[in-house]
Amino acid sequence: MRRSFAVMLMCLGLTGCELPNPFQGMVPGVPSPPGNLAADREACNKQFPQHIGNYLPHARCVNAAIERDSIPFARYPDLVRLQEQLRIKYSAAIDSGTMSPAAADHKMKVADEIVGAAMHDRDIGRQSVADHRVYGLQAMLQ
Repeated sequence: MRRSFAVMLMCLGLTGCELPNPFQGMVPGVPSPPGNLAADREACNKQFPQHIGNYLPHARCVNAAIERDSIPFARYPDLVRLQEQLRIKYSAAIDSGTMSPAAADHKMKVADEIVGAAMHDRDIGRQSVADHRVYGLQAMLQ
């Protein structure tokens, strides 16, 4: 009785352990699960604190994290990449002094809202409306 109880407790304890998947990343054409984007973004924040001259390197760091952690699993990678391009544009504008951080933040929030709306439009089958939103995002890149 004690022996079976001890074995049961040991088995229950092992169920809480996460063992690495020996097949992860080994199947060609199947991407590994995404990394921790929040942690990667936080690392970018620590590496490139917010001040003039750091906005563009920070944007590049965040974009690299997104490419690594999100793009392989994104429903609409083209929209995510438009966000990345806009992030680079506005960050470069801040570093060059042609745009304030507040103005760039506002423009990026608008872009994020448009991307979210375009994703929703695609999800519900309103492709022409989504395309119109994408044209607006592309115009923001000009």
